[in-house]
Amino acid sequence: MIFFLIALFCYVFMQLIETISFGSRVAGKLVNRLSLGTTLQHSIYTTSRLFLPPLLLSLSFLIETKLSIQLFLLIAAVLTIAAFFASLFVLIKFNYFQLLFQRLFIKYTFNTIPIAILKVIFSKKNELNQVNMEAVPAIRNLSLKKILVSSFAYFFLSTGFLIAFSFAILIPEYRMTMSQLTTAFHGIGAIILAMYIDPMISRALDIDLKNSNWLENIYSIFIGRLFSYLLASSSFLAIYLYIY
Repeated sequence: MIFFLIALFCYVFMQLIETISFGSRVAGKLVNRLSLGTTLQHSIYTTSRLFLPPLLLSLSFLIETKLSIQLFLLIAAVLTIAAFFASLFVLIKFNYFQLLFQRLFIKYTFNTIPIAILKVIFSKKNELNQVNMEAVPAIRNLSLKKILVSSFAYFFLSTGFLIAFSFAILIPEYRMTMSQLTTAFHGIGAIILAMYIDPMISRALDIDLKNSNWLENIYSIFIGRLFSYLLASSSFLAIYLYIY
């Protein structure tokens, strides 16, 4: 139970931080600091990797203790559905998080990034001249193609090691080999992210602020990420029921 709770905590917070980092790009767009917004997003995304080693070690230990495939699939389903609700919270409070990044931009002017983050967290004072987001775009205005591509990419990015560990349980004599499939599954999502999603977002953010296409693209990618968690949890539960 302890190792399961460690895995749950690390996975949810890793996905939560990655999702919150989207706000940096939006804040950079709204206050005309696109380069800083992009840089901080990647910095914070990298910081979220701190949760990856304890997550992988916890799951690896569970597998070494002869964890059944059924129980592991249930654990994977719980992890992904918890990440879905965490990301949904970020989506609902998205304007709040991008305003935090605007404050971070101001603090970063006179401090390093870690100090600036601490000042934003522990300081309740709002900065002047902060820019709120426009109204949330309607679902009908979002791009179905971008939602589907985003779902496909983030499905592998967020569950690659869970899929690989499932194979490691099913084929215990080749456990080490199966666990290395994490790189292959993660690589599929990473290539789509690097070759399509990130360039598309950057191009959209370069559009004039009065054009709402950039916000629709951001939300399309965001909704696609949410769907990827639902798809993952549904897949793990379906396989569990089939095996059971």
